[in-house]
Amino acid sequence: MTRQELTQLIRKKIELGEYPAGNFLPAERSMAEALNTSRPTLRRALEPLVKEGILEQEPGRGIMVPDESTRNPWRIIALLLPDFTNRFFAEVAEAIEYAAFQRGYQVLLCNSRHQPHLEDQYLKQLAARKVDGVILAHQPNQQIPQSLGLLQAAGIPTVLLFSSARNADCDSVVLDDRAGVEQALRYLASLGHQRIAYCPPLGERTAHSRDAHYREFVRRSGTAPLLLDIVGKPEAEILAATRAMLQLKNAPTACFAGNDHVALLLLKSLATLKVRVPEQFSVVGFDNLRLVEHLPVPLTTVDQPKHEMGRRAAELLFERLEAGPGLPVRREVFTPHLVIRDSSSIAPRTEEALAGVTGLQPTP
Repeated sequence: MTRQELTQLIRKKIELGEYPAGNFLPAERSMAEALNTSRPTLRRALEPLVKEGILEQEPGRGIMVPDESTRNPWRIIALLLPDFTNRFFAEVAEAIEYAAFQRGYQVLLCNSRHQPHLEDQYLKQLAARKVDGVILAHQPNQQIPQSLGLLQAAGIPTVLLFSSARNADCDSVVLDDRAGVEQALRYLASLGHQRIAYCPPLGERTAHSRDAHYREFVRRSGTAPLLLDIVGKPEAEILAATRAMLQLKNAPTACFAGNDHVALLLLKSLATLKVRVPEQFSVVGFDNLRLVEHLPVPLTTVDQPKHEMGRRAAELLFERLEAGPGLPVRREVFTPHLVIRDSSSIAPRTEEALAGVTGLQPTP
């Protein structure tokens, strides 16, 4: 009997009431023996019926013939983001929402606003309301919330996106940040930039893994780190900080921004100071947001495969929902790649980099 024939046979048995509504199917081994088939073939035959909603998979319990009078028509996964107004996370959410739509799930969007206590409160609510699954887009620089254990205790599958936890029994999808930072800085160094500044992506109060990778690179290069902290600062302070950086005696000729958002802030400040990019100063970002290739000077940036990562996080969650807790914990690492555009070029001499900046003279 083929897999398709077996699917139709099971469908018929459900219609005839041989597998009653509101009851679980027989154990896999006994069901395979009764239908004279192998267990792998039986699993493949059941998959279309689960996707159609004729059967329901309950992780850790089995496959059930739903009772139409009590069945909840909504299948909901929650997506908890640090900031859904951020263009980066909006693109991630789009990929997850589309993957969920294809599988018949609705996405409940939650916004923690970069506040750990809100993230913790959301997780507690999601555990109590028993959503089907959760994707937690977690900042890698923050601790994993303790309330994640409530989801596990409630049997709610969870996938960590952009972060992983050694002690958390859940799947994760992460980025190789070190590879991205190395690609950006090696490229600038190959263009002759010996002094490269760095804009942290999260501001002075919160460290990011890219900060450490930048410091490690400049240490190996024999130069001192130069941080330009402009996140969350008013425009006047950003302008003053950028001017002060360019007034240094050994001023940098390039800057690596920890994300595209901070790169945009820097580009605006350089334009106000009449510093030409890339002729006088090179800028490289990180993330490859959709808009940065359409800037007056398209941004060289590290492409974080956010769509692929979001989609894969959703796939891991659906695989866990269908297969139950028997799957081993999986950690998948994505590698970014550098996209070279017009905002970076061969390093000028320091005095050339400062030329044309009104009233700007190097200081000791």
